[in-house]
Parts: sequence; C-alpha cells; structure tokens
Amino acid sequence: MKAVVKTKRGPGNVELRDIEVPKINPNEVLVEIKFTGICGTDLHIYHDSAFYTPPVVLGHEYSGVIVQKGKKVAGFDIGDRVTSPATIPCGSCLMCRTNHANRCVGEQKRILGTHKANGTFTKYVAVPYRILHKIPQSLSFEEAAVAEPVACVIRAVFERIKVEPGDTVAVLGPGPMGLLTVQAARVAGAKQIVVTGVSADKERFCIAKQLGADLTINVEQEDAVKVIKDLTDGWGADVVFEASGASAARKQAFKIVRRCGKIGLIGLTGEPTDLNLDHIVEGELDVKGSWGTVWTSWRRTLDLMSSGMIKVAPLITSRLPLEKWKEGFQQMEERKALKVLLLPS
Repeated sequence: MKAVVKTKRGPGNVELRDIEVPKINPNEVLVEIKFTGICGTDLHIYHDSAFYTPPVVLGHEYSGVIVQKGKKVAGFDIGDRVTSPATIPCGSCLMCRTNHANRCVGEQKRILGTHKANGTFTKYVAVPYRILHKIPQSLSFEEAAVAEPVACVIRAVFERIKVEPGDTVAVLGPGPMGLLTVQAARVAGAKQIVVTGVSADKERFCIAKQLGADLTINVEQEDAVKVIKDLTDGWGADVVFEASGASAARKQAFKIVRRCGKIGLIGLTGEPTDLNLDHIVEGELDVKGSWGTVWTSWRRTLDLMSSGMIKVAPLITSRLPLEKWKEGFQQMEERKALKVLLLPS
C-alpha cells in the first residue's frame, strides 16, 4: 500500500513509498482510513522543526472503519466507524494517572505519525483499541477526520483556560485552530468574540463571522490593542487565545488581555519568543498552554460535533488523493487552504 513517509531527519525527506499492511497485536484493531487531515504538525515535521522519530508514516487526524480486530479487543467490532487521538499513552506514569495522558512521559508512549507508530497517511493503520472513539452516526467520515483538532480546542477552552459566560474573548489567528476556538468560545457562553489576523486572512475573516465572531481586526490596518480596549471600556479582553503560532501575536496577547485575565497558548512558533514575564506578575495573569487531548475532551467534542454546535465542514477546503500530498502541503503552506483532507486508495 502507498504511504507518505518521513524517511530521515532534516528538512524535506518525505516521499510516497510502498509499505506492508501492518500486522496487529491482540490489543489493536486494523483501521481502513477513509479521510486523513494534514495538520500543522505534519508541516513542522516536514521542515524538521518538530519532534519525531524517523522513518515514520505521517498523519494523525483521521476517520476510518475497523476491518480487523485483535483477540483482546473489547467494545469494538469489525465495521465500526472510528477515530482517535494521536497519543498512545503508557497508562501508568504520573501524567496518565492524573488525566494528563496527552503529556505521558512513559517509555512505552507512542504517537501516531510522529513517534514509534506509523500514522494515517496511508490505507491501513494499526491502533490500540483503548484510545478509539466511535464516530456518531450523524457525523460524516469527512467531518470525523477533523475531530482531533476540535478536541484539542475543546480541551483548551473548557478544561484548561475555562471561558466563562459573559467573557469577551480575543482569538489571535483565523486558521483552523482559531476558527474552532471561535465556535468553542461561543458554546462556552462568550459575550463578544474578536478575531485578529492579517490582510491575507480576508476570506478567513468571513468564515470567522459565519462561525460566531462578532468582530474581525486586520492588524496590518488597525491597532488591535486600541480597538479591543475601546470595545471593553478600556479594560481589554477577559480571555485571549493565541492560535496563530506567531511570536508577534504572542507578545500582543499580553497587551490585549485585561488585568487578572487569562491567556491561552495553543499555537506553536517553533522558536523562542522574547517576552517580559513581569507582565504576568504585575497583571496577575493566568497564562496556560494547552497541548493535545484527553478522554474527557473527546467525549465533549463528539457530542458538540454531532449536535451541530461545532461545525467543521466550512473548514474543509480541499480534498486530494494521497498521491497529491505535496499539493496539499503546498496549499497549507501558502495559506490557500484551511484544512486539506487526503483520500488513501
């Protein structure tokens, strides 16, 4: 079967290869991939700016069907429609035991498409049944392939940062994660949602408003700090989510947030950011990072998606056969697409 493989360390070094269909162990299922999404992490691995252990088949956002199951698999059957998080935790370390399996530190930890586990940019993938989630019947395979990034955002908004009813929320960056954050903040009860971006985000601003944003700000044409301060009687936003992965946006977050407000960092820059941490002390700010997903965030995610309260269809802007993975990567790099889905054959 064909697979998109990161062959060795260094920028590039990704190619389409023929590999064997994986053999499953008693605790695994074999999933036939229906759709798999290109994530920013895949681009970081391509450019050698993220953690990974080559050679490895890329990809971790997916939907599929179980076509084979191991002898010890319980609760799942052949024909079940499934998806899952990327991390395969050890299950016994301190992180795993305290509902932080997303930050597992055990030696047995694996990550689909990244570390010790081939990913979903192929036709079949072996997945431990203990991390699987069944796809609600109301969700299409296309929509379910985007559940993983939704779960990342749900964890940030509801479990880490905890947006409260009546909050004014600023979302910096109208990419896929930012647009999902807009919807999650609205579900959480935000009173006002402001999205910032640049001139190239014109079309994304339109989508942001369709999905619940009250105001969009082009930071190349307007002073976002002033606009948000004016909107909030000089106070600033109650909660700021940095979703762009830009160092400049991270710095701006500290100017936009009000005193005793919250900042959620969900975008990765891949490089250090020069910040004056005195702002955290002086402003009594709650600053938290949010990484990946846990079981609880997945349960809420699938409920919200199946009920239509979180919509991902507007984010799916391109569908390509697996063989055109390079085109998909290019569309993402050039910001010509929000979410690209690959279709293995």
